[in-house]
Parts: sequence; structure tokens; C-alpha cells
Amino acid sequence: MYAVEAENLTKIYRIYADPKDRLKEYFLRGRRTYHQEFCAMRDVSFRAQVGSTVGLIGDNGAGKSTLLQLVAGTLRPTSGSVRVQGRVSTILELGSGFNLEFTGRENAFMGGAIMGIGQREMERRFPEIAAFAEIGEFIDRPVKMYSTGMFLRLAFAVATSVDPDVLIIDEALSVGDQYFTKKCIDRIERFRKAGKTILFCSHNLYQVRLICDHAIWLHQGQAAAQGEAPGVIDAYENYVREREAQSASPQDSPEPAGPKPFPWIARVTVGADGDDHPRDQFTMGDDVTVKVWYQVPKPPTRVHVGVILNRNDAVQCFGTGTHFSRVEPPPRSGVACFCLPKVNLLSGEYHLTVYLLDETGLHVYDQRLRGVKFKVIETGQELGVCYLDHRWRFEPQPHEKGPSVTPTEKIPPV
Repeated sequence: MYAVEAENLTKIYRIYADPKDRLKEYFLRGRRTYHQEFCAMRDVSFRAQVGSTVGLIGDNGAGKSTLLQLVAGTLRPTSGSVRVQGRVSTILELGSGFNLEFTGRENAFMGGAIMGIGQREMERRFPEIAAFAEIGEFIDRPVKMYSTGMFLRLAFAVATSVDPDVLIIDEALSVGDQYFTKKCIDRIERFRKAGKTILFCSHNLYQVRLICDHAIWLHQGQAAAQGEAPGVIDAYENYVREREAQSASPQDSPEPAGPKPFPWIARVTVGADGDDHPRDQFTMGDDVTVKVWYQVPKPPTRVHVGVILNRNDAVQCFGTGTHFSRVEPPPRSGVACFCLPKVNLLSGEYHLTVYLLDETGLHVYDQRLRGVKFKVIETGQELGVCYLDHRWRFEPQPHEKGPSVTPTEKIPPV
């Protein structure tokens, strides 16, 4: 059973250079247009099961807020449809739905009335709202006097106190302080355990990874990927890292045109140990083997092979070479196998740069910049570049040193 079903949602805005142009276009009845169209969202479809938590991720301007507003019903789609089962409560733009001249108390009751909750029921729930918001006497002051954090506190308290079936949260947790953010996370967890459906939009990918079952990555108004949260988040992080490193990373070196007078690299592949078939995806803990085919046109000529492993944002993870490992390759054409048993890299996309060096390891005969790429998938939720074997231990805190007093001893008066 689905709590939210969206089919081919498209939202197009008309942009007018002058407000008068809108009126001109209305009276001309389509005989002439004065607007330009901006497509904020195009053909986005998804389904959220009852009790699931769906995260929305993507760059600013990707269409996340537009999608949430379409689901909430505050925007109407240009085309497509969306169906929501049950009561919907939203935390969209801070202060949206609030009347700035009303007090916090009056806005809370107005919010309840909009969601179909009567006056008497809101009176019963209001003490809980006020206690959760923790804004003190400001609850009876106009909200135009509120700080951004106070807006958030009241909005979150009202939205989550009305027992919604579908809760929509748009970047709200990025505004509050650590204390209130912890309260919000605890309440979201309570909603999850109660089987509520949550749509959660945030730039904090750590929160999305831990809170959400599924995720949707929006890019330029379209769904670039959707599915289980860890896989979608990994894809988005890879995209961000590659974009950030694009200007600084060297371009891929071209294939050699033909035989050279000096040793050169013919081919680079990556695969499982003992398997000659190249692969582009591994799971953390797999055995990985990099094979470097190289040609030595004038044997015997001493060569060394160097390998540098980088993440796709140009973070250098590891680098080594046969000269560092005190290995002497044969002075002729051959295949160097660089084996990584039980690779402990965390989720991400990686690339290998390969060098063919002289006998000193200083002169570069040939190189393959970003010569081969592959992806690593992890089953856990650890952060960083690599997995470090570890264990946990807890010890009692040492007692402060000083004279102890037993219950039978009398303490002299001061």
C-alpha cells in the first residue's frame, strides 16, 4: 500500500519581463506570448509505501522543494498527478502558513484548523506544542518578533503534534541548534516506529543515510536516481566529488599511437584475483587485481611499475611501486599484477593512475592518468575513505583522588 503516488509530475513557470506583459497576454488570448517558460520539474514519478521514509537529495535548484510542495498540495502541477493517503503535515519554508501579525498560539490553532482539527482538540494538544517548542512567553507574542530558530521550533512542534499520516520536512533541521535538532530527530524516530510516512529533504547526507529507507536524487528537475538510500547517496556523492575535482584533475591520457622507442604501457585492467575478465564494481572485502600490460621494445631494459589509487575527487588514497616494494620486474615486455587482497575501501568511485618508470624510479617512460576506474560498494555505514579494523571497549571513569568519608565517620563542622 502506498501513502504517496506521484506520476509524471511536471511544473512549468511562466516568467514575464514586465508585470504588464501578463495582462497583455491575457487579453490577446494566446495570439501573442510575452513570457518565457522555466521548467522546474519534468516527468518525476515515485511511490512511497506506508511507513517508509524517503529522502530527497540534490543540488540547490534541483527541484526538491518544488516536489515537496506538489506533494503537499501547495503547488499544482502543470501536468501529471499526485495522490496522498491520509492527513498531511508539512514543514516547508520557515514561516510558511504563519500570519506574522498573529501570536504563536493563534498560529498554532490556525494550523490545526487548516488540517481539520477542531478548537477543542487543539486546546487539548496545545500544552504539548508549547512544551516542545520551548519559546516561553513568546508563544503569546506576534510571530513577526520571532527569530529564525523560534520559527522552526513552533513550526516543527505544530506539524508533528497533529498526528499526521504523512510528514513532509524541507531542510528544517539545518536551521536549529544542536539541542533542538536532537529533539527533532528523536520525534522523527518516534514517527518512523509508529509507521508514519516521512518525506525528508536535507543537504545533510549523513542524516539522510541514517533516517531514510529510500532516496530520490533530483538533478535539474529530473530524477537522476532513486532506490535504496545508501546506493542513491553514493551515486550523488560520486557526482559531487567528480564535479569538484573536474577542474583540478588532469585529463585522461590518450592511447599511444603505436610502438615507441622507449618502454610504454599497452593496457590496464582491474578485476577479481584469478579472473581475467575486467570488472568495474566490487564489494568491500573483495580481492582486487590490477593488471598492467607493458612493452619493452629494446630488451633487456630495466623498468618499474608505479600505481596511485585516487578517489574520484582526487583524494589520494594510496600509492606504491615495484621500486618501493623492492621488486625487480623482468627486463622485457610483460604483465605486472598489482594485487589488493580484501580491499577495505569504503563506498565510492576510484581511479588508478599507472606509471612505467626507469630503473631508478625517477624517470617516467609512460603513464596512464586515470587509466582505469571502478566502484566499491560497502554494506555498512562507516564514513571516510577506508575501513580500519577496530574494536570498542568501555571502562569506568576513574574516581577522583581524595579523602573518603564512610557513613560512620562524623564530619566536623566548618
